[in-house]
Amino acid sequence: MSKVLVIAGTTDAKTVIARLLENNHDTVVTVTTRLGAGMLEEFKNLDIYQGKLNKDHITHLIRTLKPTCLVDAANPFSSEITRNAINVCKFENLPYIRYERERLKYEDDPDITVVKSYGEACDVLMNCQGNILLTLGSNRIDIFKRIPDYSKRVYLRVLPDWKVLSKCESLGFSPKNIIAIKGPYNEALNMELFKYCQAEVLVTKESGNMGGVVDKINAAKKLGMRIILVDRIEEQCSNKFSSVDALIECIDRIDTVK
Repeated sequence: MSKVLVIAGTTDAKTVIARLLENNHDTVVTVTTRLGAGMLEEFKNLDIYQGKLNKDHITHLIRTLKPTCLVDAANPFSSEITRNAINVCKFENLPYIRYERERLKYEDDPDITVVKSYGEACDVLMNCQGNILLTLGSNRIDIFKRIPDYSKRVYLRVLPDWKVLSKCESLGFSPKNIIAIKGPYNEALNMELFKYCQAEVLVTKESGNMGGVVDKINAAKKLGMRIILVDRIEEQCSNKFSSVDALIECIDRIDTVK
């Protein structure tokens, strides 16, 4: 069977990896963080490479491992990783396959303000009153320092990683406003966290149902909070799937051709 290199960054990636192993594909995984590697501990004897997924790292892995294809199951908002993977695969003449959870449509929801970027979200927040809870991760949170009294009003929900916490504090966010917790979070837990922050505004991103956005939005609506949703930017590629079955069929076809 083929050797498949998987870029893992979501809980969906675990499902993809499990199916690949079930179908006897020689599977190798690369992640960016220690937390990402820990997410895959249940898979025994799985080769896992950890490191920043820039072009050099991806190129090195491809040339060293010589996989039949690359499956990109990175987070829908890890656009730089996805662009790097697409460009490297094109240069190395390696089949690129994107696994991406289905998008949720909220454009017509009157309770939700959909924006295209973190910067646009911050522009909206400049005119919002009360406490704000950001559930966007730690990338580019420096943008939100523009918010008046951000150190007092802005709460962050981030992963419990010392590098992340150090970054948040170095940017001037108050330690007492940093909630370091790893999901999943159900609707009830979201509601309790929102109440704890006394948040009037939730800022989240369209990470799909598996990303927990539905439970966050439902909880915020029940509390009468304003909701700002950062939409994802989808990279264009020919082999994109939200079905694991379809993805496996694509890999099998590539394997047959090879």
